[in-house]
Amino acid sequence: MANQKDLYTVLGVARDASTDDVKKAYRKLARKYHPDLNPGNKQAEERFKDVSFAHDVLSDPDKRKLYDEFGAEGLQPGFDPTRTREYRRWADSGHGFSFRQGAGGPGFDFESFGTGSRGRRRAEDERGFADILNEMFGSGLGGGGATEEGGQDIEYPLEVDFWDAVRGTRTAVTVRRPTACPQCRGTGRQNRRACTRCGGTGHVEEREKLTVKIPAGVNDGARVRVKGKGGAARGGGKPGDLYFVVKVRPHPHIRRDGKDLTIEVPVTIGEAMLGSTITVPTPDARVQLKIPKGSQSGQRLRLSGRGVPDAKGGAPGDLYVRLMVQVPKNGGAERLREAVETLEHAYDESPRANLTL
Repeated sequence: MANQKDLYTVLGVARDASTDDVKKAYRKLARKYHPDLNPGNKQAEERFKDVSFAHDVLSDPDKRKLYDEFGAEGLQPGFDPTRTREYRRWADSGHGFSFRQGAGGPGFDFESFGTGSRGRRRAEDERGFADILNEMFGSGLGGGGATEEGGQDIEYPLEVDFWDAVRGTRTAVTVRRPTACPQCRGTGRQNRRACTRCGGTGHVEEREKLTVKIPAGVNDGARVRVKGKGGAARGGGKPGDLYFVVKVRPHPHIRRDGKDLTIEVPVTIGEAMLGSTITVPTPDARVQLKIPKGSQSGQRLRLSGRGVPDAKGGAPGDLYVRLMVQVPKNGGAERLREAVETLEHAYDESPRANLTL
């Protein structure tokens, strides 16, 4: 990987490291270099982006497999491992070409073309080679020339924390996308032959570090668009767009339903029976909530407008507090036992009297 950082080295893990080891190394480095903990430190910000990208690849079994076999080139959008393997086998069979991996992606060595005994069959080899390139990279290598078509849109998964999705955030992401090859200016051709740098595709891979704005209230599966950062177009056309598909990590104590949130809050028997005012957390701040007398375990109370902000600027959702009555753990205390026995006589009937299936 010329001019590329080895992703295992970035995280400081061995090539046979387990997924758990990769995640542990990422969490340690992410805490150290996170921009919020290093305000104004560009070096830390760049390091954080490198660490984030390395984790994205090495924690994904499919991406990691491609990276281990093909290096950085295996991660570029549209990469076809099957065809690349086929071409390598063809090149290694002695047809006068050799495959090489370079910073700009797959390339071809033409130095031995047309020499020795194969020179007498140059026209046949040249035609066969063009057929293989066309099969691998499409008909853009033909004599029709490049067209000014728009580039492809690209999608990347982006995992965000639950509260970052609710409140909104900015996160550093490193992406790889095809851009116009500077050697052939995106045409895929040089001197009437396939470009040696891009292999006739007209594109080379570019690694770019972006700061992505996640709007407040974004939901799981939402697509965040970055205009003009998608695939390059042949012949100088307009590039496509880049879309980040959001995956929200679940919260251990809060459930989200659209714009509404539900949180379970423990209360004492006295608070439920006699009523009380308690403090509960919300996405913005801790607020006071009044518990009515005689509240039951599982009962829901609403805090209007304390839910998820509307990503389109509408009214926010609500926060529902589900009361969970807690029994004291020291149930063996004599005074407590006497109080409980007195409390038992307060029931007019069994709480399970109407329980049926």
